[in-house]
Amino acid sequence: MNSPFFKGHEPFPEIKEENKGKFTSWVKKNMPGKSTCAAASTVMKNKDKYKPAVVKMANYAKNFGCSRK
Repeated sequence: MNSPFFKGHEPFPEIKEENKGKFTSWVKKNMPGKSTCAAASTVMKNKDKYKPAVVKMANYAKNFGCSRK
């Protein structure tokens, strides 16, 4: 990227192929009827209630997937 805003920063963190869709699958199984973004918000509000791996996936979804307009 040539943007001055990204100089000195690491490149966009890509999801490994084997991890794609894991959070969406988790949401469908554990929070049926909720959208992925709504589930990510719920998880991030109650981090102590969920496993660290789920919190990481929710954080990524919230930061990179749910912030698109």
